[in-house]
Amino acid sequence: MKFIKLKLFSPIMAKGEAPYENPWDGGDDYRILIEREKKKCRDDMYEAVCENLFPIVLPHCFEHSIYSAVPAIEEKNGRLMLCLNCECYRTLSESELDELCGWWENKVVEANERLSKIRIKTKKLGRIIIYLWFMNGWSIEPIFPAMQRS
Repeated sequence: MKFIKLKLFSPIMAKGEAPYENPWDGGDDYRILIEREKKKCRDDMYEAVCENLFPIVLPHCFEHSIYSAVPAIEEKNGRLMLCLNCECYRTLSESELDELCGWWENKVVEANERLSKIRIKTKKLGRIIIYLWFMNGWSIEPIFPAMQRS
């Protein structure tokens, strides 16, 4: 059986600790990491994000339409993204896609609240803060559109 692949993307923003201490600052004095720096600690970021996302339990309504849903960190258009890789039994309807996106957004928002409050220790860059971000809603990418059959 061939599965239909579907991905949901959300950009990852990461900030590093400022190279100096500023005791009167409210804590916003962090330098935004450029993509090259973020890629150096990709594995550490993945581990931290997954710890805050698990368990990934799809809503019951997707039991017969989605075989698996696994989070990953991937590069898309030169940027690191949190990605939910789905393998579907069939093409999802527009309402099912909306429901899936809504469910995933809630999972990511919950994880984001926890991630933005902790400093993740990375091997290459020291401590960083990760933010999961929605620019203009969700990006959905059917990977093999020619194979999508109802």
